[in-house]
Amino acid sequence: MRKLLLLILLVAFKLSCWSQVLVSYDKSKDLDMSQYKTFKIVKLDIKTMPDFEPKQEGISQFMQQVTNKMRELGYEPVEDNADLLINFGVTIQEQAQTRETSIRDAPRYIGQRNYHWESEEIVIGYYKEGTVTMDLVDSQKDEMIWQAVVRGVVQDKEKGRAKRIARSVEKLFKKFPE
Repeated sequence: MRKLLLLILLVAFKLSCWSQVLVSYDKSKDLDMSQYKTFKIVKLDIKTMPDFEPKQEGISQFMQQVTNKMRELGYEPVEDNADLLINFGVTIQEQAQTRETSIRDAPRYIGQRNYHWESEEIVIGYYKEGTVTMDLVDSQKDEMIWQAVVRGVVQDKEKGRAKRIARSVEKLFKKFPE
């Protein structure tokens, strides 16, 4: 029992420290980013997504961080006639954290003829996993030219939110085309 408690605490600690992971990125062939100077972030309409309303502040901070990063890279935000449109997709799913039983978890054999034991997955907790997809779209051609996907554990804690958002934005821009 003590080992199980230690395992649960260790896994919970790992999940609380787990940073966002860059899952994938994709870019169009022969992409020349020097032809783009301006960008516009396509706004998410949170009002149509009630599950995201409590997270509106975090999403706004995320978009501000992306705007800051684009400025660092030399692109200017504009409201009309932007060269690039930045589109976001956000999903949050509840995931079950499991562990597999081992032979040590099996009951003692007490002489029954039809006794057998199988390993199985046991749910030990739940967490929320968020995925953010960022698409860069050439506004003239109406064509996606680059995409990055980042995934990580969503925490409702306000403490450290800015750091978590900054890390996820850094991961999104890790393989940004030059």
